[in-house]
Amino acid sequence: MPLITDYKEVKEIYQEAGELGVALPVFCAEDRETLEAILASALKMSEETGVRNLPIIPAWTCRYPARGQMTLLTACGDPVLGTKMMFSDLELFMSENSPYRHLRVLPHLDHAFPWLDGDILNDFADQFASVMFDASEKPFNENIKMTAEYVDKMKGRVVIEGAVDEIYESGEKGEKNEPTSVAQAQEFLSQTGVDIIVPNVGTEHRATADQVNYQSKRAKEINNVVGKILCLHGTSSVKPEDLSSLPSDGFVKINVYTTLAVHGGQAVAREVMDNLGNIIDSPKLNYVCNPRRRDAWFEAVRDRCSDFLKVFNYRMYI
Repeated sequence: MPLITDYKEVKEIYQEAGELGVALPVFCAEDRETLEAILASALKMSEETGVRNLPIIPAWTCRYPARGQMTLLTACGDPVLGTKMMFSDLELFMSENSPYRHLRVLPHLDHAFPWLDGDILNDFADQFASVMFDASEKPFNENIKMTAEYVDKMKGRVVIEGAVDEIYESGEKGEKNEPTSVAQAQEFLSQTGVDIIVPNVGTEHRATADQVNYQSKRAKEINNVVGKILCLHGTSSVKPEDLSSLPSDGFVKINVYTTLAVHGGQAVAREVMDNLGNIIDSPKLNYVCNPRRRDAWFEAVRDRCSDFLKVFNYRMYI
């Protein structure tokens, strides 16, 4: 199946998810192993449910200062080359003989600052199912103006996600901004015309759940006014027991990355430590080459993605 990039079709997939009570997890990747693991988690769920065409959203950032994933994909650090490689891999994964070919794959561009990623936002828009136009570092009115201009330019071509205000990085200095008010969310949506909004409801990127307080009540209040078009960033800072409530709180799209990297990295570390003798003392080809470490990462990330598919109600597609 070709990648899903048609605006109307993407909107219908989000509407379907919202009606079923499903939140679509957006899994970020910066390497082929993670990209395939994301698809493999959906294939695994597909086999369990008997639904072959489950939707799945692989995503990546480009020059995002906190984690410019397409600058990390290749050793040369070229984000345009990285973006082309990700699309090339996805096309191959969706080709005729691939086990993943029946999935509905919706590639997403995450945290694209227009002053850094303008070329990606403009030149690759038609290849993405959705893009996050992120002007949230700017003052509220300037954020609205910039976002509205991009929406007007790309209307009907790509689903656009906009951030009402900034989601903080864990450990940042300075005073934490206030959570998004209902009035702010309503004004941002009405003046920009975005398809999906990212409110600040207390979460932080790369924070642990004991450091911040996810504000479920505020999310519900915003949802009641703007509808089920919310996207959550900073999912790593949501307590595990609160994750299952996110779809009913109004989130139809939920970003996930940090926990994937943690589980993958730890799995690779265990693989290496368990086989140090075969790597250092008496090197054996099967242990010094990459496939064992690749598979350790792949399996750990696939299984972690599967956890989120279950908790965000993917079984409702049955």
